[in-house]
Amino acid sequence: MAAEKLRIAYLQQQLALAQRAASALSYSSEGVSQFVTTDEMVPIEQLTDAQQERLEALAARFARLSDILIQKLFRAVDAIELVDEGTILDRLQRMEKRAIIQSAAEWRQIRELRNQVAHDYVVENLSQFYAEILAKSPLLIALLPQLEHYLLKQKVLLGC
Repeated sequence: MAAEKLRIAYLQQQLALAQRAASALSYSSEGVSQFVTTDEMVPIEQLTDAQQERLEALAARFARLSDILIQKLFRAVDAIELVDEGTILDRLQRMEKRAIIQSAAEWRQIRELRNQVAHDYVVENLSQFYAEILAKSPLLIALLPQLEHYLLKQKVLLGC
């Protein structure tokens, strides 16, 4: 019983961290939406330094929230339900099966975008890269209420 309480406390801590990260990502998404859309964007070379800085903040906040969700919260749900860890893809498929996420494949794309941000991979088309991040950001932000609903339904959390 003590181990279960620790797992639930860890989950609640990560939920709070994710809420703050989601708020920061939402702020950045709104800030760049003035000069970026999910369909097209002004070429990076034509953006001011301040606008480029906003895009970098958006990417960093996207990567941070996706890490918290996939590496911390999804693992915590598995731990509470006493499920073996497996690979990231296994974890995403379990989240899809639980109906917490709609598509493991889409979340795999999110993970790949996160890897491009975190590991400074050379990106061929930066405009398209940032447009993809902007397009996927609402999925990350919208996940928290879905996850909380699942945890309430499973009686893991008693009112968030």
